Amino acid sequence: MLPTNDTNALPLNIRITLAFLMSLLAFAIMLGNAVVILAFVVDKNLRHRSNFFFLNLAISDFFVGVISIPLYIPHTLFDWKFGDEICAFWLIVDYLLCTASVYNIVLISFDRYQSVSNAPVRCLKPEKN
Repeated sequence: MLPTNDTNALPLNIRITLAFLMSLLAFAIMLGNAVVILAFVVDKNLRHRSNFFFLNLAISDFFVGVISIPLYIPHTLFDWKFGDEICAFWLIVDYLLCTASVYNIVLISFDRYQSVSNAPVRCLKPEKN
């Protein structure tokens, strides 16, 4: 029976398959968020206050796919020991980007709440003649 958290106990072919699938996931994250960023740059109609939160979320998630996940794959699956500088860089950037993503989701939720709860009152009440 395999230990529950030890990926090095997995056979090499399974670890290579997992690395390939995780790389596909990182590529999909990069591609999807790049499309969102490109749409924001190309279409000027998207540039209003609430969409800037989505742009910020796309940028932070793009860099998660570019930096965090590619460094996580060999570290976890193949027990690659980073040097102290790369490890510190990876941890700082990973925590920063993941926290930025969470804060962006909170801001998007708060913005949506504000837009629904502070809807124009005349839309809710008919005008009197």
